[in-house]
Amino acid sequence: MKSNSFLNQIQKYLELSKLKIMIPVSLTGFTGFFICDPQISFRIILVSAGILLLGISASVLNQIQETDIDYRMKRTHNRPLPAQIISVPHAFLFFFLMLVAGSILVFSYGNMKSAFIGVFAIIWYNGIYTYAKRITAFAVVPGAITGALPPLIGWVAAGGGLWDKPVILLEFLFFTGQIPHFWLLVLKYGDEYEKAGLPSLTGILSTQQIKRLTFTWVVTSVMAALFLSYFGIIHNVLIIGILLIASVYLVWQFSGLLRPVSDYNSLRLYSILLYSYYLLIIILLISDRILISHAGINKSLS
Repeated sequence: MKSNSFLNQIQKYLELSKLKIMIPVSLTGFTGFFICDPQISFRIILVSAGILLLGISASVLNQIQETDIDYRMKRTHNRPLPAQIISVPHAFLFFFLMLVAGSILVFSYGNMKSAFIGVFAIIWYNGIYTYAKRITAFAVVPGAITGALPPLIGWVAAGGGLWDKPVILLEFLFFTGQIPHFWLLVLKYGDEYEKAGLPSLTGILSTQQIKRLTFTWVVTSVMAALFLSYFGIIHNVLIIGILLIASVYLVWQFSGLLRPVSDYNSLRLYSILLYSYYLLIIILLISDRILISHAGINKSLS
């Protein structure tokens, strides 16, 4: 019985951690580190783990801050805090432990600058974006900056500079990718946001206008991805070809948003397509750096 109880507690805290979201966040940090220093080592693994823990800490604090909102939304009312499965004091303790552990890992195996960026990301997400959502329906635009910071943490931890061209392009890529994903959520759950007291685009724009806005941001994300090859961040011709084909396919699929008819199932498919596209980009970036390293090409990416 004690074993089952312990496993249940672990499961509850894993749910609070939102690992399905935080692992991809950590992977973008891994990508930033690997592009700067293409070697698999304990450093890159531990820095990526630190980014994961920092992401978890931000997510937990966000859930503490929005417990009242989550309670009022059908989509989120069963989360550990609004359902009172985990108490707020315990969640605060978990947040603090994740924050400290993540900061120590990024500082110890990266550097002070990368650890500072990690803490800044939490301040921006929890101190600005979380409260901006209560004020404006467009809070996701400044909020998306937090999605651009994990690759910067990885890059800087590996010894890269803050203003190096590759990491700026990576930041822009992951920044633009956050926004259409959120607009898709708005299309599906906009009414719930409004009922929970949050401003929503559904109260400002028509469904078709939101769809067109989402499509525009998807095209922007694709352009950001293609910049990686245009500016020489991705070199291999085969990988560039795969990226081009995937980009054209994504735009073609999302052009369906411009048609007046859609349903919740299609919106879920669009989310999966967007997620898969960004995962493919990460794989292509890592593969390209591996190929460059094996070919013995000593080019400075900065």
